[in-house]
Amino acid sequence: MTGAPSCIFRQMRFATTAGLLAMALSLGGCAGMGDLFREPDFRLNRVIVRDLGLTGGNLDLLVEVDNPNRFDLRGTALEVGFDVAGSHLGDARLTNDFAVTKGEVTTLTVPLRFEWAGVGSAVRSALGSGEIPYTMKGQATLQTPFGRYSVPFSQEGRAPLTRP
Repeated sequence: MTGAPSCIFRQMRFATTAGLLAMALSLGGCAGMGDLFREPDFRLNRVIVRDLGLTGGNLDLLVEVDNPNRFDLRGTALEVGFDVAGSHLGDARLTNDFAVTKGEVTTLTVPLRFEWAGVGSAVRSALGSGEIPYTMKGQATLQTPFGRYSVPFSQEGRAPLTRP
């Protein structure tokens, strides 16, 4: 019966070691969850002119969101500042929830209302052409399986300008 206590102590030591190892792995896994999230890419696909009037107009910004993650994202807000030809045309906010499927590109329509006051003739000229030089800066609020993230984005370039 002398071997029985040492057997019990070995079992207890094994159980304690296994428990500590399991706890360390679970805590380490939680700490690394944020590393599993990759920020999506936001880019302007094109601009649609809805209407132009004497005081301003309405545009739709078609923003593509490329989700590189292995899980779906749920957007809860999207804010966009939009400049054309070096002049700030306006700010837009999308407050409807939107879904971005894992590994896919989703196109969001972001309506933008603007006023002519304060924008230069370059903007008027750009809105009359087939392409628009722009700078787009914004932030998206996204819900993931690991929590909520605010993702800033910025892009500049030339986008096709179309009329419905």
